[in-house]
Amino acid sequence: MSIEKFKPPSSPTGVILNKGKLSSSSTPFQQRVNQAREAQPDAASLPNRLCLMLDKSSSMSAYETQTKSRIELLKDAVNNFISRCNFNDTALAIETFPSSIQVDLTNNSILLQGAMFGIDASGNTPMQQCVQRVLTAVPLTRGIIVSDGEATDWYDFTRDDPFEDDEPRKTVLPPGEALLVTYKEQGIPIDCVHIGGSSSGETLLRHIAEMTGGLYLKFTDVSAFANSFGFLTPGYRAQLTDGSMSAAQLGAKELKR
Repeated sequence: MSIEKFKPPSSPTGVILNKGKLSSSSTPFQQRVNQAREAQPDAASLPNRLCLMLDKSSSMSAYETQTKSRIELLKDAVNNFISRCNFNDTALAIETFPSSIQVDLTNNSILLQGAMFGIDASGNTPMQQCVQRVLTAVPLTRGIIVSDGEATDWYDFTRDDPFEDDEPRKTVLPPGEALLVTYKEQGIPIDCVHIGGSSSGETLLRHIAEMTGGLYLKFTDVSAFANSFGFLTPGYRAQLTDGSMSAAQLGAKELKR
């Protein structure tokens, strides 16, 4: 009588018994996941590499509706933005000021949406620090700033550097202005969005957009901003630059190209 050796049944969970030891093997599902990861393009090589620079200062805790604060509407806006991105040609990074959330360039929408849960309003508005950090840390093709107030670390004036009495004085660009010149020279526009009823910070954001070749938008209706922020994604932004979409259609007070 022949005796057949015992063969363990195939495991649907990807775990098998091999000589008394448990070992894992890829299931068809795991193999598909791995193949999808391998097929996913490298975020840093995509043609559209955007960084969202988001104000999370304490003023963003102000309520704009009976149920939602500015920071909550900002989260809605970013999720709207993410949902409109084509992640086959677009990667996003997220930076906040003050710094608490930093997401490197990725085309993983789940990772980006998950990061927004951790943003709470607190602190001041160190915008220049954020814009400087992004320039050195993110290989971006376009930046987008969203803020509701004046930067606490950006001084948009020039100063004279003193030399010896017998030498001429020269005008030196302050750090913020020099930073914008670098963005312009590298061909990286910064779109700027000012939200809320205050005018504080509007002048600087207009200047940043103008200096770098970006768009400037002003939303007094922050709920409208949450719904329209997605128009700054690569697939929709042309409607803003070519004039086919107006400020009124966006629910914005101002759109400056």
